Amino acid sequence: MEKHKFNVTDLILILIILAAAAVLIYIVAGTNLFLGGEEIDIQYTIELPLVRNEYLPAINRIMPGDKITESVRSYDIGEIQKYSISEGISETTDLEKGIVKRVPYPDHSRVLITVKAKARKDNKDLNYLINGKIIMVGVQIHFRTQHFTNTGTCIAMEVIKEES
Repeated sequence: MEKHKFNVTDLILILIILAAAAVLIYIVAGTNLFLGGEEIDIQYTIELPLVRNEYLPAINRIMPGDKITESVRSYDIGEIQKYSISEGISETTDLEKGIVKRVPYPDHSRVLITVKAKARKDNKDLNYLINGKIIMVGVQIHFRTQHFTNTGTCIAMEVIKEES
């Protein structure tokens, strides 16, 4: 019986297996696995500034309690608390007066979706993460619900204090 010698090919194969395992762990657990700390409840609001009115029937099917999923990695990023629909507004510049004016944008609406989620605080960057997704004001969020998919911007975020 021949004894197997360890060579460079074996080393490369082991490294490939370790890298694949690390990627799999990251996909399954996200960065929350490496953060530690306790989970806290946060509430954040996603703004969709100009949604075509033809999508309003799909938005109106959203119900409080529906799950919202990050559409890039398919991770749960919370539970919808409420939504609101108002007139779509666009900003335009009045070149003669040198001012920015807000004007109605025909056939479009502004949608705000409020979401509650469990998050972990990243102490290094002072961000909140939900399944590895950074949630902070100004971050774009690609999301989907059971009836609607879109991309919006987080415009508000707060930590929900426990009532005693």
